[in-house]
Amino acid sequence: MPSENQCPVCGMAVDPQSAPSATYDDQTYHFCSEGCRDQFVNDPASFVGNTGS
Repeated sequence: MPSENQCPVCGMAVDPQSAPSATYDDQTYHFCSEGCRDQFVNDPASFVGNTGS
């Protein structure tokens, strides 16, 4: 899983103070752009490695 200063979608560095964010499974994730945030929101499990097993 990326660090809190890394976009979980593309791996770019992010500033948690100003970056777009979303919450999944009680954890807040920060993104480099709204586009990456939207991809994450559509399918968060694929970006955090949660396969449900």
